[in-house]
Amino acid sequence: MKITSVETIALRDDADGNVTSWNPSFSEGDEGPASTGGYDLTVVRVHTDEGISGIGQCEAPSLVIDAIIRSSLGLEALLIGEDPTEVQRLWQKMYNSTGVFGRRGVVIGAIGAIETALWDITGKSLGKPVHRLIWKSFTTAASDTEPLKRVTPYSTVYPPGSSLAELEERVGTAVERGLKAVKIEEWQGQFGNVDVDTDVAVIEKARSVIGPDRDLMIDVQNRWRDVGQALRTIEAIEHFNPYFIEAPLPADNIEGYRRLAESTSVRIAVGDWGFSTRHEFADLLRRGRLDVVQPSSVRAGGMHEILNIAEDAYQFGALCVTHTWCHVIGVAAELHLAAVIPNMPYFEFPIAFPRSPLVEELLLPHFEIAGDGTMEVPDRPGLGFELNEEVVARFRVDPY
Repeated sequence: MKITSVETIALRDDADGNVTSWNPSFSEGDEGPASTGGYDLTVVRVHTDEGISGIGQCEAPSLVIDAIIRSSLGLEALLIGEDPTEVQRLWQKMYNSTGVFGRRGVVIGAIGAIETALWDITGKSLGKPVHRLIWKSFTTAASDTEPLKRVTPYSTVYPPGSSLAELEERVGTAVERGLKAVKIEEWQGQFGNVDVDTDVAVIEKARSVIGPDRDLMIDVQNRWRDVGQALRTIEAIEHFNPYFIEAPLPADNIEGYRRLAESTSVRIAVGDWGFSTRHEFADLLRRGRLDVVQPSSVRAGGMHEILNIAEDAYQFGALCVTHTWCHVIGVAAELHLAAVIPNMPYFEFPIAFPRSPLVEELLLPHFEIAGDGTMEVPDRPGLGFELNEEVVARFRVDPY
């Protein structure tokens, strides 16, 4: 089996689930309705000469990813004619060949999307689910020796709403879906943007909705500017028992993270804000002394790179809780990662506000959350999901 092409699929909808950019099916001059802030997604699909294809996803502008893949020095040229089942060798080939202008950032995101697609192809060709192929020893006598059959998502309520009433409604939606853990985000006029009293009111409302038995995560999105400000708010909300505080300081303030992590018993989490590869996460763990690393399944460099990051975190007694937000092929990858990573108690699962077919209907079969808040790890070959071609046809646009 040989790789024949690498395809970039750009998808866009607005807040009402409509196409918001030029689409070949429109008549000339019709650009569709104006965007009102929906979802922009970039899917990568790898094709082979045996008719087996695999999918991955990258959280980056589709035009940029398309250029990284299709340019004369791009990733597709490196992969044509290669055996797609030699996944780790091909990852190294892509990494080496783009090292002068890549090594971190968006190029790594594109490499990771292709790597996920290659694992999907390999699983399909062997008739095995991906988690059976990516198993990695964590050199510990405490972890399981078989993949988990069920794993636990948490849901990010984003945006959280412009009022406490709207926050209550949206957090309630996550509770109704059966989620065992919920994360709320900073927002204009709400948490992280007014004063400590507002922060306390928001967290008090969220805790009252989810109750005492669910975990509550908080994402500050780098809004706090110094350790003192962060500590003041953390101390004010600590009695609401937050599971972790995510991205409290600017992303590059590693020494600030160390001071903060050493000054509070609340877990400090970092990693989705553009961090990629094991090298950047090693810096977060060693210098930042973090309690939770959050490599993105659609940005950090691929599934095996996340395994490397998680193993490193394990040696520091830290958790690895993957990020994906609205990127559902990333969720498919997370299911397999959570099945084999011993320090991954949760992974991110999206609930779209407003509802979006690109989040809820892009993959078949659809995700299901059981009454106990867990999800089944697919035992189907590959990732265990396929693109919903009707949704792709409806929302596909030229890379932009």
